[in-house]
Amino acid sequence: MKVLIALLAICLTTSSFAGLGETLEQTVQRYGPILNKSQNEHLPPSKATWLYEFYKNGFRIQVSFVNGKCAWILYIKDGQPIFETEFRTLLENNAEGSAWSAVAEKREWPFKKKISYSRADGLADATYQELDSYNGLGIITKTWREMTSRASGL
Repeated sequence: MKVLIALLAICLTTSSFAGLGETLEQTVQRYGPILNKSQNEHLPPSKATWLYEFYKNGFRIQVSFVNGKCAWILYIKDGQPIFETEFRTLLENNAEGSAWSAVAEKREWPFKKKISYSRADGLADATYQELDSYNGLGIITKTWREMTSRASGL
């Protein structure tokens, strides 16, 4: 019974997490106020490389937008892993009518764990990584990759 209650609590806390395809206004409604807005220092400046940061239900959430729609999301839990039930729910909530499948699971240095996912429609991919105290699930759309590649001149 305790396990069922714990699983239900996880599902309820993560069911409010979605984002791909949402506008900034919808994202603020979902996650609350923007805690930080900054240009990604690792990529050439463009609209797609502005990061908006939120915090909800134990997750630090970073998002970027392309053409006014969320196209990149990073869910981070510092100091503790994202449980499989949580990242599967996060993936399902960002499937946009498609389905996710695991492509590869690796335990290679420097990662404790690294699992790659692809979406059946080919419009997004995701990676879950555990590294020291960092635990994150990044979901990236094809549109975001194309936009940042153009900004890089690739």
